[in-house]
Amino acid sequence: MSEVIDPDMGDLATKAQAASNMMNSAVFNEAFQLMNQNIVDQIIQTPPEASQERERLYSMYKSGQLFVQQFLSIINDLNLRQQQEGA
Repeated sequence: MSEVIDPDMGDLATKAQAASNMMNSAVFNEAFQLMNQNIVDQIIQTPPEASQERERLYSMYKSGQLFVQQFLSIINDLNLRQQQEGA
């Protein structure tokens, strides 16, 4: 009996591997942490009356979080597809 291979699964596996490599990259993680720390430092230094600037900085911080979440979503999508096909 031959196994049917889903071509989309191979593409997803390639993307998930690349996402995993990125998430495990010391350089990526160091740069991401430095970026986040710089944003937090700027938020802390913002005067109380500069609420719009704090909101802008917070949006930048949240955008970074959403960016990383995209990598995790790709990895999770592969895991889910693998579980569904294995069931």
